[in-house]
Order: sequence, then structure tokens, then C-alpha cells
Amino acid sequence: MKAGKQYTMKPLYTAFLLLFSTVLIQAQSLRGVVRAADNNEPLTGATLSLYAGKAGATPVTLASNPDGAFEFENLRPGYYRCEVALQGFETTYFNEILMAAGKEQVLEFSLRRTASTLPEVTIAATVPGRRMMQPLSEIPLTRDQTLRLPAMYFDPARLAAAYPGVAQTDDGTNNMSIRGNSPAYVRWRLEGLDIVNPNHLPNAGTFTDAPASGGGGVLMFSAQMIDNASLLTGAFPAGYGDAVGGVMDMNLRAGNKRRHEFTAQTGLIGLDLAAEGPLGKKTNGKSSYLFNYRYSTVGLLGQLGVSFGDEQINFQDLSFHIHSSGKKGAQYSLFGLGGISANQFSRKEDPTEVKYDKDFYNIDFSSATGVAGGSAKWRLGQKAWLKTALAYSRQENDWLKDNPFYADTFHSYDRRVEERIAGSVEFRINHRKSQWYFGTQATRIFFRGDVFQVVRLDSFSGAFYYPYNTSNVYWNIQPYARWEWTSPNGRFSTQLGSQIHYNTVYQKVEPTLRGAISYRPAAAHKLVLSAGVYKQDAPVYAQFVTGRFSEFFGEYRPPYVTSNQAGLRYIYAPNSQWRFSVEGFLQQTSDILVNSPLYASLYNNPEIIQEFPFEGSSEVQNAGVELSAERFLQNGWFMLANATFFDSKYRIQNGEWLDSRWDIGHLSNLTFGKEWIREKSATLTRTVGVGARAVWTGGPREADVNLGASVFNNRTIWDETQGFYRDYPDYFRFDIRVYWKKSLGGRRNSTFALDIQNVTGQQNLAYHFYDPYTGNIENKYQLGPIPNFSWKVEF
Repeated sequence: MKAGKQYTMKPLYTAFLLLFSTVLIQAQSLRGVVRAADNNEPLTGATLSLYAGKAGATPVTLASNPDGAFEFENLRPGYYRCEVALQGFETTYFNEILMAAGKEQVLEFSLRRTASTLPEVTIAATVPGRRMMQPLSEIPLTRDQTLRLPAMYFDPARLAAAYPGVAQTDDGTNNMSIRGNSPAYVRWRLEGLDIVNPNHLPNAGTFTDAPASGGGGVLMFSAQMIDNASLLTGAFPAGYGDAVGGVMDMNLRAGNKRRHEFTAQTGLIGLDLAAEGPLGKKTNGKSSYLFNYRYSTVGLLGQLGVSFGDEQINFQDLSFHIHSSGKKGAQYSLFGLGGISANQFSRKEDPTEVKYDKDFYNIDFSSATGVAGGSAKWRLGQKAWLKTALAYSRQENDWLKDNPFYADTFHSYDRRVEERIAGSVEFRINHRKSQWYFGTQATRIFFRGDVFQVVRLDSFSGAFYYPYNTSNVYWNIQPYARWEWTSPNGRFSTQLGSQIHYNTVYQKVEPTLRGAISYRPAAAHKLVLSAGVYKQDAPVYAQFVTGRFSEFFGEYRPPYVTSNQAGLRYIYAPNSQWRFSVEGFLQQTSDILVNSPLYASLYNNPEIIQEFPFEGSSEVQNAGVELSAERFLQNGWFMLANATFFDSKYRIQNGEWLDSRWDIGHLSNLTFGKEWIREKSATLTRTVGVGARAVWTGGPREADVNLGASVFNNRTIWDETQGFYRDYPDYFRFDIRVYWKKSLGGRRNSTFALDIQNVTGQQNLAYHFYDPYTGNIENKYQLGPIPNFSWKVEF
């Protein structure tokens, strides 16, 4: 693929317009199924009480039928909460259920068995329609939150940064540093499978303009597609592997199997179109489709004066999910997504406009990503389930930098390709109060990097060519077993597991153990203790990189990165509105590769670099505490407040402990929202809402810039011998969202919204760099104010 090449998808746009012209108009309803969490059996006779958002509202109550199904009809637009109760099961509250005109809400509620003697045993503030949460360090990310919180750009990864322990490393990206960990150690999963980095513009915000391995400008599919998404920040159970810094676990929702529904959204960021509905008349409501297409450009923002470094940026993507239900609860899915993105920088033609060395060059970056797969789930008898899935994913990044007038002075081309073929099988058995999970995950990983450079340092030296390439393919295999048990009185629950890590490069079998125990002394209180060992492969681009230098350094097989983690959490949930928590964590990570010539730990660099061999090891220690208070949306307002205090240190081969790049020290968020609803008539509702978010973190950490080495090499060279000891001023950002929503009966709803990121125009430092043109060390700042006006229609 040629760097910077543009693509068009006009036939897709036309297809969506044809779909919208066939809209069916029906009254909105909330329907779904109540199931047992342990064996997925439908539950008959569960009492469901649906409360409107206002305090003191009289609930609407009904019972699930013999198939576990329920349906609330003719509901007014707005937010609801649902209480589900059944003898022998924990009474559960499900909050923030949004009913919008023209959209039918379909949910699946899971209840846990109990024989508790505790009064009014409840699980409060459970996210509706998702699997049961992990007991520790899991952040649920919902589609509604990405649409409601300010400046999220409908990206679940950006939403995660509003929660404790998660730092957004750059204003223009969704790269995450979790609890002081490198963004490179975050693993992305889709439908339970490891995939390539599923983000547009993976080079956004990186220092060298090389792609990052764990994030990018924006997630490659819209929040319209999301069902259950979670960020696991630590202490995740057996079944999650090849990750030590966190797991972004995403699942796609099924389309509506009873009626066709459509969404169209346009704004300064771009166009977003979605369609869903039953798939054919012969399926009898058992199959559905869900499609989404987006086209985006920041050209309109540029005309408003928003600067993205004078780069032309655009992306587009198409995603789909086909879902079908079979006999005896069987489930089948086909899913896929594909996206392309590019940013282009054009040299300054007028010499008076040249400010930095970059202004002499044309720089084109393009990225193409695709994922395709399927999954199936079968019931085996009364107490067993079998689930299997398979997916292929690929990302190709191309970067070209040249000066058309001085082609012999500097010309650089960089191409990186990564492919993953991932498969999984999981067998679950329910036995009395226990659940057993046995499974394995196998991933074939391919990486290829091709770099070609022509460099002339000055007018007297001869040009030299610096071509090199890296090609690498190997397997990662991870069998696992997990046991979960809950005591008859519901006070204790235990989760124990083991997972084996093996790849065909290191060729060493590494078993790991993980465990968690929960204790509920009273209905509103809960304590959770967990500990475990986690493994992750060395970066894919570094697996065989030493092979190019074997004549000098010898062959070196990089070991697995190993992390020992422990956490203790206390949760207080006095009612269905509020939840408070405090959690302490400790992580010790070792066997992190070191860049040989620069003697620098790869832990501090999240970018895909290939210039040098890697050998030797470094270790990291992260420790801290997270505090959180959350009020769910009731009576028209919600709030999320949290603070994290932590320390992140690293050392190379038993040397001195130094400050890591991610050791910002403190991280705090305050997010607030308020809605005012006015019912003009029985069929017309208008809502005005405001939201705000304040972020305050420690400033960026940096090592010294070695000016002499930078001048000699014509680029920035860091001196990391003293670590990242330079601590710059704190980072602060304030975002707002104002919206107006109109709901017309059961036919349609529309939302006009204005989001502004960094509304105060705070100038936050990103990093420093050496510029060959000025001969000085320059400042690079984060983004200024970014407005996004949008209009969304659902019908």
C-alpha cells in the first residue's frame, strides 16, 4: 500500500441511504431474558421492577415467563433502573438503562445463586446486559457512557481514562498507561481473541512518528458496535494472557432481531452510519445483522483554526456483526472490521514559513487494518458449555519522508506489517456451587519490517545507505484452567486458576498461578484480595531483531516478561445510586529487554523501533492506591470522582532504581453531568444536558537530551543513565459537553451536541526534542481547544 493513498467507499454510503428508506416505525420497549450466571439457564418467575429516573417514581413490575423472557412496553424516553429478584438468587440492581425514541433496548440480565442469610443481599450498580464482573480491577465501559461523557469521541479507550489508575499519555491518542505501566503492555482482545492494534493512526502522538503497539488516534470501530467492553487493570483471572499491563476486552453487540433500526450522525469529526435488524424472514427472529460505517476528516476543524501540526488527517472504517441463535441456547457469530487512515504533512514552499527541520520534508503515513472471525457456543447437556472462536487480523503501516529538492540528502521509507491468527476453545462445567473452566488460546504471530534510508550528514560527507529488515513468525500457546466457587451463604467466593505460557521462540513452558478471594461481611460491604503471576512475550518486533547483529552480539532469545501482581480492594455500595472503593496494588515486573547501544529499557518506549539489537534485562516496580466515588445517573445527575497515587521505578541489570517514564505520581478525575427533561406531550420529550470533566495529573517525565550526540546524529538522542528524573509542571485539562435531545414518540430521537476538549486552552507540555534546523532543544505541547459539534438521529 502506498503511503498516503486515499480510498473511497461511495457504494457503501449509497447502500446505507437505501437501508434508511425502509425504516419500520414501532413503539419502543425494553425486553430481554433473565438467566442464571453459572449455567446460562433462563429463569422463570423472576420479579423485575423498572424505576424511572426520578426519585419516588412508582415502579412497573412484571415477572419473567417460562423462557426467562420479559418485556416492558410503551416506555417514555429517559433513563431507568431495574431491580431483579428471585428466591435463591441475589437481588440485583441494573442502573443507567437508556430508553431512546425509535430504539428498542434488548438486554440479558444475569443473576448469581445464593442461600444467603444476609438481609437484603444486593449487587448494586451492575452494568446491564453484560457478563458478571470480575471481583477486582475491572472497569466496565458502556456504549451509553461514550455518548454521554464529554470529549470521548465515542471511543471506549478514551472513556477508560476517566477511571482510576488510567492515564491518557497524549491528548490526541487513546494510548493508556495503567498504574504506571507502559502502554506497550496493554493487550487488545475482540470476542475473546487477541488481535492486532485495532486503532486508526497508531503513530499519533508518538515521539519518532513510528506506530505504537498499544493504541492510536481512535478505536477502529464506533461505540455503536460495542456491547460488553472492559478494561482489566490488573489481577485478571486465568483465561487472560500475554499481558502484564492491562487488557482491553471488547465484545460486539447483536443487532435487534425483531425490528430494523438506524442511526446517522454527522459532525465536525465526520460521518457515522449504522443499521441493524432481523436477518431474513425465515430466521423467525433468531438472526440479526449490525453494520456500521464511518468517514472522518479533521479538515473542518482545521478551517476553524484547530491545529494538528499542519497535518491532513482522515480515516474511515466498516464493521459488521452477524448473530444467530440455535437450538438449546446455541449462539453463532460472524464479525469483521476494516479501516484505513492517513496523515500527511507537506513541506513549506515559502522559506519564510520554515520554523523547524520538519518543514523541509513531505511526510506521509498511512495505515490499513482488518479483522475477520467467527465464534460458536453450544450447550452440552444440563451443566456444560463449549465455546470456540477463530479470527484473523492484520495491520500494515507505511511511513515515507523525503525532500523532493534534496532527495540525496535524506530519504526514508518504513513499512511494518503484523498479522495474527488467533483461536480459542473453552469448556465450562457447572457442579453444585462451583464452575470449572478449561480452555486454550493459540495465536500465530507474524511481523515484518522494512526500512530504507539515504542520509547525508553534510555537504562534504558521502551519502550512506541504511537498509535493513526484520521478518518473524512464531506461535504463542496458552492452556488454562479456572475454578470459581461461592459459599452457600453468599459471604465468600473464590477464584483460583493456572495458565501456561509458551511460544516457539523462547521454547520454554512457564506455568503461572492466580487467585482471588472475596468476603462480604454485610450487604453493602465487600473485601477482595488477589494475587497472581503474569507472562507476556517480548515485543513482536524484537523477537528476532538480534539476528541481524548476530555476528557482533550473537543470537539472543528474549525471555518472557514476568509480572508478579497483588491487590486488595474494599467496596462500599450503600444503595443503587452510590459506590465507593479503595484499592491498593503492587506490581513487580522483570525480564524487560534493554536496547544494547543506548543501554535503555524498552519499558520506557511504547513505539515499534527496529534500529538496534536488544539484549539484557531490566525490571520495574509499581505500587500505589486508588480511591473512587461514583454516583450513577438517577434524578437527572451523575458523578465520577477518583484519585490515584503511585510510584513507578525501574532498574537495569540490578543497578540503581530510577524514575520510569510513566512515573507521573498522581492522577485525578472529576466527571459530572446533569439532565433536565421536559415532556411537551405524551409523545414529545425534550432533554437538555451538560457535562464536564476535569483531569489533573503529574507532569511528563523525561530523561536528559544529549545535545552533543543529537547534533552528531542529526536527531534527538536521550541520555537515560539517570532515568527519567526530570519532572515537568502538572498536566491539567477541562472538557465540557452541552447537548439538546428531542424524542418523538416511538419513532425517532435526535441529539445536537457540542463537545470541547481543553476548553480553557491550557498549554500542557508533551515532551522536548532536538531540532537540527534551529540547533536547539524545542518544546512540543499537547493539543489546544478542540470543538466537535455533532448531530445524531436514531429511528
